[in-house]
Amino acid sequence: MQNKAVTFSNAVSQYAQIPQVAWQNVQDAISANQQPNIPTTIVIGPNTDTTSLQITTLLNKAYRLFNGFQQPPSFSALVYNAKDEAWAESEWPKFASQQNLTNDPASRINNLRAGCGFSSGVATECYGGMAQVFPNTDAGFAFMGVQSPYWSSSSLQIGPISQVVHEYTHNVQFAQWIGTKLKPGENSRADSAHYTMPCWFSEGQANAIGIPIASIDINSYLVGRDNSIRRKINESGSSKPALTNNGLTADAITSFLYGQNIATCYNPTTNNDWQLGYNIGFAATEVLVAIGGPQSTMALLAQTASGLTWVEAFQNVYGISWKSGADILGKVLEAEYAAKPTV
Repeated sequence: MQNKAVTFSNAVSQYAQIPQVAWQNVQDAISANQQPNIPTTIVIGPNTDTTSLQITTLLNKAYRLFNGFQQPPSFSALVYNAKDEAWAESEWPKFASQQNLTNDPASRINNLRAGCGFSSGVATECYGGMAQVFPNTDAGFAFMGVQSPYWSSSSLQIGPISQVVHEYTHNVQFAQWIGTKLKPGENSRADSAHYTMPCWFSEGQANAIGIPIASIDINSYLVGRDNSIRRKINESGSSKPALTNNGLTADAITSFLYGQNIATCYNPTTNNDWQLGYNIGFAATEVLVAIGGPQSTMALLAQTASGLTWVEAFQNVYGISWKSGADILGKVLEAEYAAKPTV
């Protein structure tokens, strides 16, 4: 049973309750669901400071949370820090063959490298992951770049290790299209998902699920969510973001959420709005989790995968029009950022 203390009608006045209600709703959903059996394979670099148990414990919570939705029939991950990035590049072709993922592993090397920073061709730090889909299998997979030492039990930080569930949530997003036919212009289930949901929701949902699952209590969640939601917007670059640190008004936020151009926003090299999914998108999705529970957010994608538009799915799931919902989300986020600005 989800906490109904926050609704669309009172979300603005009750904005201070939203983080705690959202976190509790995630915990309640995990507790209420049965544990599905999803075969899981985790391969970790020899110098990478994490364990398979640490990772699978988080994944099992995510498996339970999403029980009832389509999930990948199996999931695997290649996990490495900067010291092990070169190892990961040599290990990846063997891993791909063993897991029957792809006959062209070389085409994914750039995805493996994408979560790391490099100097003279050598990885200096890894800090992010990337979920993958493959044309000949429904299996889920993710590259996971470990930011040292923040995954170790002695120096655990919620933000970095929440990547485990963040990337798996992307896999579940894509899994809603298992069994559907690709439309013209789509090359994978990832394209199918991306062409029906705004970019802010793609990353916002992954954070809104990943961070509360990785948090052992409400206090750790509040720290982890503030570190992300209050992340300073990068206003530099050739493409200016739709929102600025000093311009987080209700009207501006609503316009961003409601009017984001799906056709262009998924290219982070040409569109600086991509970054807003991790903070503004997270904050907006957190409100949806507080109002309807975490499964309500995946129900949006399950319905769009069945053929509905985002607007139609939102009305079905929340009983309010997307335009009205976006107006309320803008007002809620304005209140939140007035109380706690970006830093």
